[in-house]
Amino acid sequence: MNADNNNPLTPALCKLMEACLILKTTDSKTLATHLNRSPTTIRTEFQRILVIMNVHCRYAALKTAEDEGWLYTQKTSED
Repeated sequence: MNADNNNPLTPALCKLMEACLILKTTDSKTLATHLNRSPTTIRTEFQRILVIMNVHCRYAALKTAEDEGWLYTQKTSED
C-alpha cells in the first residue's frame, strides 16, 4: 500500500491509471503501446485494480482513484 492518501494501488498500477487519463482511453492495446507492456499485462493489471478497489469496471476505478486523490495526473477543467 502506498502512503499517499492510503492509496492501495502499487506505483505500477497508478502509472497505468494515470496513462488512462493522459491518453483518454482504457483500451488495452493503446495503453500497452504507450507503457511498453503487452496488452495481456494491461488486462491483468486492470483485473488487479478492480479487485483491489472493489469496483466493477475500469471507468469506476478511474473515478474512484481521481476522487480519492490517488493519481498525480488529474483531468483538467476543460475535460
